[in-house]
Amino acid sequence: MREIYLQDVLNDDKAGYPRHSLAITHFPYVIGRDAGCDGRFTHPCISRRQCQILLQGDDVWIQDLESRNGTFVNNERLQAPRPLHDGDRIDFAVVVFRVCIPAEPSASVLTRLASPQELPAVQQRQRILVVEDNEDAAESLAMLLRYWGHEVSVARDGPQALSLAEESPPNTVLLDIRLPGMDGYQVAERLQEQGELSKARLVGLTGYQDEKDALRSREVGLQSLLTKPVDPMVLQEVITAG
Repeated sequence: MREIYLQDVLNDDKAGYPRHSLAITHFPYVIGRDAGCDGRFTHPCISRRQCQILLQGDDVWIQDLESRNGTFVNNERLQAPRPLHDGDRIDFAVVVFRVCIPAEPSASVLTRLASPQELPAVQQRQRILVVEDNEDAAESLAMLLRYWGHEVSVARDGPQALSLAEESPPNTVLLDIRLPGMDGYQVAERLQEQGELSKARLVGLTGYQDEKDALRSREVGLQSLLTKPVDPMVLQEVITAG
């Protein structure tokens, strides 16, 4: 399944304006102020229908929807639909996004295996929290972890992850970095601030090859950062590491 991530690089919830990053997994995806938009912003300088993200074949494109103040890509105002590339900058009104496109458009969360029996049995049962907004990816990962004998809970976004972690503190958190709204880095920071939750092993999962992720993951206390699709043998090694 094709997906992209628009990372909010301007706003900061600590400065009083919340981040509004977008994980886009269906197309076309309309951004604007109207209640029916897929990605909604309430700022009055944003048009009711500002722009849309769409697919042309397997390529991701952006189109301005005759917005009042215009949509800009790499500081150039859109006059016609154009393709997006990893690292492009999109801005309109008070919003600035950095485009993140996976290295492998159809990459799943796990590499394929001939059979589950190829994997060694897990010696110690853990409580594992999977935080992944993609339903199929989350379920395939949870299924494997349960096969290994772990107790698994699944969260689809940051707030749900924090709530589940508080209800039942996990030993390990498998955390998708590109979550909508509160991203994986922010979730990790919040977990580190919450007493017993700070003891959990935090493992980041990303489908994007970005050097900045390695630095940022260390800053927020991630013990590991794995690139999707993840080899289950590597995943098991990371989970069981001392």
